[in-house]
Amino acid sequence: MLEKYPDLKFPVTLAKVDNQYTSLQNSMPEGSSVEFLDLENAEGMRTYERTLVFLLDYICKGKGVTIKIEHSYGNAIFGRFLKGSLSLKTIKREVNNLIKKKKNIERVMLPKLEALHYLSGREDDINILKNFAASYIPVYKIDGFSAYFAGHLLPNTGFLSAFDLKSVQGGFLLILPSKEKPYSIGRVEKREKLFNAYREAKRETEILKIWDVSQLNRYILRGEVSDILKIAEVIHSEKITVICKKILQKKARAILIAGPSSSGKTTSSKRLGIHLRVHGIKPVYISLDDYFLERVKTPYYKDGTRFFDSFAAMDVDLFRKHINDLLKGKKVEKIYFNFKTGKREKSREVFELKEDNILIIEGLHSFNPDLLKNISLKTFLVYISPLTQLNINRINRIPTRDLRLLRRIFRDTRYRGYSAEHTLKKWESVKDGEDQFVFPYQERADVMFDSSLVYELAVLKIFLETPLRCVP
Repeated sequence: MLEKYPDLKFPVTLAKVDNQYTSLQNSMPEGSSVEFLDLENAEGMRTYERTLVFLLDYICKGKGVTIKIEHSYGNAIFGRFLKGSLSLKTIKREVNNLIKKKKNIERVMLPKLEALHYLSGREDDINILKNFAASYIPVYKIDGFSAYFAGHLLPNTGFLSAFDLKSVQGGFLLILPSKEKPYSIGRVEKREKLFNAYREAKRETEILKIWDVSQLNRYILRGEVSDILKIAEVIHSEKITVICKKILQKKARAILIAGPSSSGKTTSSKRLGIHLRVHGIKPVYISLDDYFLERVKTPYYKDGTRFFDSFAAMDVDLFRKHINDLLKGKKVEKIYFNFKTGKREKSREVFELKEDNILIIEGLHSFNPDLLKNISLKTFLVYISPLTQLNINRINRIPTRDLRLLRRIFRDTRYRGYSAEHTLKKWESVKDGEDQFVFPYQERADVMFDSSLVYELAVLKIFLETPLRCVP
C-alpha cells in the first residue's frame, strides 16, 4: 500500500483509502485517474488553510470574537480581530485540542433557501449567498457551528498537523506548513515593504467602502458602479503621480518594473510613461519579454515542457549589449518576440537614449541583480502586483494568484493564441518561476504599486466564462 501511494501524507486509514481509491477508479471514465492532494500541491495547501481558518472562526465565534482573514504573507495568512480579541495562545491551544480529538467536519449540500436559513446569524455568508447563482450551497459543520466556504475543507480535524499563530502590528499571522517540508512550520521572512503596500491597499478599500464581493454586488445592482470605477481610477492615477515625483527626485536614468506574471507590468509602465511625459521626460520602453530565447532554445521544466519563466530563458547577453549601446549614445534596432511562432522578429523600429529620455524596462526578471551586471546605470525600482483586498466574505479571501491567473488566461486567449486549458497546465511552472526569480527580490523595490482594481473580477467574468467552460 505504501509503495502504491508513496506521496500519501495525511494520517488516514490506509485500507480505507485503498478501498476508496479502487471504488473511485472503477467509477471514472476510462483513462481518468485519481490524484491525492498533499501539502506539496497548491489546492491541498489551500484546503489545509481553509480548514484552519474554519477552526479559528469556530473558536473565536464561540467566545463572541469576530475575525477577518485578509491576505497572504509568504508562508502565512494575515488576519485581524474585527470585534473583541482573544489570546493567540488560547486559540492555538484550542485548535490543537480539536486536532487531537480528530473531530469530523461535515459537508452538506443544501438548497439555496435552506442554506440561507441554516446560516442565519452569519450576515457575511448570507450577503454573498443571496446573489449566488447555484441552486445548492455547500455548508460545513462542526459541533453545531456552521459556515460557508468557497472551496473544500478537510473531512476531519485529525488531518491537520503543523501551524502557528504570531502577533503582528494590526493583527496576527496564521503560519502554514512549508511546501518543501509539509510537517514543518513555514518560514516567515520579514517583508516590510510588502506589508506597507497591503496597508495602503486597505486604506483604498475604506475610501471605496467595498471590502467584499457582496458590497460590490450591491453597487452593481443599484446601478452605482460607475462612481466606483471613477474613484478607483483616480486612486491609481494619484499613486502613479507620487511614483513619478520620486523618480524625478532620484534623477534616475532607468526605471525597472518587476512583478509576478500578469501583475500589470506592461499597462502600468505605459501609464507611468504618460505621467513622465507631462514633466518633459520621454520614455523609451523595453520589454524583457522581447528578449526570450527562441522556443527551441528555451530550457526545460521538470515535467519536460519549456520553462519560459526561468531567467535562463532570456537572451541576457543581447539585452546587456543593447543597454550598453544605448548608454554610449548608439542607436539600437528594436526586437519583437512573436509568441505565436516562438521566434524573435525585427520590428524595423530604432530607438536611442537622449538627455530627455528615460528607460522603462519591464519584465519578470527586472529586479534580478544579474540582469544589469557590470552596467553602471542609476535605476528606480517599481514592484507591481495586484494585492487583492476584495474578499468573497469575512473568512473567504481571494488569493492574489487567482486574480493573476484569470488575467493571464484573458491575455493568453485573446493575444497569444493559447487556450485556457494550456494556461492552466502551465501555471505550476509559472508559480515556480515566481518563487525562484521574482519574490526573492521584491524587497529591493523603491516603491510597491498595487495594480488591482476592485471591479476587475466582475469585468473579467464576461470574457472568461466561455473559455473556462471549454476546459475539460
